[in-house]
Amino acid sequence: MFDAHIHSSMSFDSSVPREDVVAEAVKRGFYGLCFTDHYDVVDSYGKFVSDYDWEGTRMAQQRALACAGGRIIVNNGIELGNAPYGFAAAESVLNAEPEVDFVLGSIHNASEKLDYKDYYFVDYTDTDICYKYLDDYFIQLEKLVEWGNFDSLAHVPYPLRYMMQRDGMDVDMARYQSSIDSMLRTLIRRGQAIEINAGKKPYIMPEYAYLLDRYRALGGRLITVGTDAHSIPQFGMGLKEAYMLALEKGFESVAVFKRRKCELVSIRKLLALE
Repeated sequence: MFDAHIHSSMSFDSSVPREDVVAEAVKRGFYGLCFTDHYDVVDSYGKFVSDYDWEGTRMAQQRALACAGGRIIVNNGIELGNAPYGFAAAESVLNAEPEVDFVLGSIHNASEKLDYKDYYFVDYTDTDICYKYLDDYFIQLEKLVEWGNFDSLAHVPYPLRYMMQRDGMDVDMARYQSSIDSMLRTLIRRGQAIEINAGKKPYIMPEYAYLLDRYRALGGRLITVGTDAHSIPQFGMGLKEAYMLALEKGFESVAVFKRRKCELVSIRKLLALE
């Protein structure tokens, strides 16, 4: 299999060295992986961040490649979060590493009017709170898509991890269908992918089935798949389920990016079904 969303000790919220992840991937017979360590324009505590440690990342990547020894693909990407809160900073970080393989675009924090609150730190105690944050989230996601300097749109249902899975709230996503369709059309027109994010769980959030149906119905064909793992126990969790969902929804291949150029790889091949 190929995991296109993995964090290492180059992310603020992970302590696992890249070479440890690679060793695990080799042991499990993976086709390959792509590291996508965090750069958030605004961090988890609402603080503006103007730069990214590309030098440290390059050194970590060299150790990872040495560990791989050519046995699997090991690509070097980035998860670029919260770009609408500082597009100039986001562009500057990307321009500082022209050889980056893959850019995930994501939103992790609410906007300034909600104090740049990280969705993880919000207590979702009623639906009014949920919709206040979801309304803001989709406005920021639309701005991210309009900007467009990424290869795959990451974890579109992200706030629902905490609203529904963690805090047990019930929200109706139908109110965002028009916004989602508009963003999907833009991605399709530009030839950009959407991500199936396993969310470090042994199952896939049901919202991804709807998202894939809409994306395909509108003409979308490019998907990336990742676990969002931050530790060895999370590595690979839910990946097979994500690939099986993709096949169920009519997607026969997954997009793998190298130097930000897309190659399509058979999902059945990755699942050893061919």
